[in-house]
Formats: sequence, C-alpha cells, structure tokens
Amino acid sequence: MPLHPFLVKSNLYKLIGKVCKPFYEVYKYMDYLSFVKKHNDKGQINDYYNKSAKYKNRYQLHDTILEDLKNESILYYEFGVAEGDMIKYWSTKNQSVDSRFVGFDSFEGLPERWENKDKKHFDQKGNFPDINDTRVSFVKGWFQDSVYEKLAESKFDKQCVFHLDADLFSSTLFVLFQIYPKLKTNDILIFDEFSSHTHEYEAWETFKKCCNNKWSFEFIGAVNNYRQVAFILK
Repeated sequence: MPLHPFLVKSNLYKLIGKVCKPFYEVYKYMDYLSFVKKHNDKGQINDYYNKSAKYKNRYQLHDTILEDLKNESILYYEFGVAEGDMIKYWSTKNQSVDSRFVGFDSFEGLPERWENKDKKHFDQKGNFPDINDTRVSFVKGWFQDSVYEKLAESKFDKQCVFHLDADLFSSTLFVLFQIYPKLKTNDILIFDEFSSHTHEYEAWETFKKCCNNKWSFEFIGAVNNYRQVAFILK
C-alpha cells in the first residue's frame, strides 16, 4: 500500500513538508554555489570574491557588455523597471537611432514577498520613469497580462538584450518562456538578482532543462559575487 493515503489522511504531510523545506533551500544554495565554483575566474568580468560588493557595481557588468554594443542597433527589453535607472543607462550609452528600449513593469511593486522585501516594495504608484528619449517605451501591467501581446507584435530583427530584473521565480520563469520563441544566437540575457538561488537562479536552471540544450549559455561575466550575471546565447 502506498504511503501517501496515510500522510494525507493524518495531515502529517504538512509537518513533514515544513521540516523538509529548509533542506531543499540548502540544496538549492549548494547547487548555486556549484555554478559559482564552475565559473570562478571565468568571463570578461568576474569580481569573485569581492568583500566590498556594492549595488552600483552592477554597472560594471553592463559596461562590459555595452563596450561591444554602444554603437550597434539593438533591441533592449527590461523586465522589472522600478525607477528606470538601468533602462535609462542603456539608452544613454547606446546612441543608435535604430535601437529600441522597452521596459515591462506593473509599476506597483512586488506582487509577493521576496527575500527581505515585502509585497509592494518597489512601488512606483503606477508612474513611468521620466526618460526623455523617443526610443524608450514602457508596458504597464503584470507580466502575464502584458508580455505576450507586446512580444507578439514586436520584430526581433536585431541583436536583443534581455535584462531580467523581476526578482521572483515565477515572474522570471514566465518571462523566459515568453521570450523563448524569439531567442537567437548572440542574444544576451542579464540577470540582476542571480544569487537569489530559489528565485532567478532556479528559474534559469528550470528554463535550461526545458530548452533541451537548444542553446549554449556562454558566460559573459558576473559582479557583486554573482549577484548580477550575464550570458550570451550560442
């Protein structure tokens, strides 16, 4: 007789699940550290281990990528915009008149708690960032309500940079599968909270498994001890 009828009837599954959850989180953390070990000292930029990691250091990773793209015509898609610092940075650094920069966000903050951030953190009260550049546009709404339609009407005839700053596992994984049919060789994926091992890292790992090795995710680099990580598709 299988065990699960007893566990369900007795409600022991609740207790066992509660006890086992920390072990799963530890396992995912060790899995993430295996990625760190594998890529240690690799990439065009890698500051591991940096005792003075700072949020502003993430610009170093973006500058490394922009070095080859600042004069190129690109499509930049950002998922998780908040105040718009990074999409503004990219539109400032890349001056090609044919480039386009699109930011997706609810502009109402996180839909659920993430790490030490409460629900609604990053709330912009529904307001778009004030960026005076006609190449920049924003799509307001939860990803499940906005991303598919916008991507369906978009052309992907240039090299694309996908900046994934959604933080949450669910949001990041959803976006990855939405962009999957659009991806091509030399497109770039940037994760802003990659070291969030049960969120962005786990979403990337899950996505890779489902891709069935269609792409090779070539490591570009990492900063802030793998908090921000970038790959180019090959």
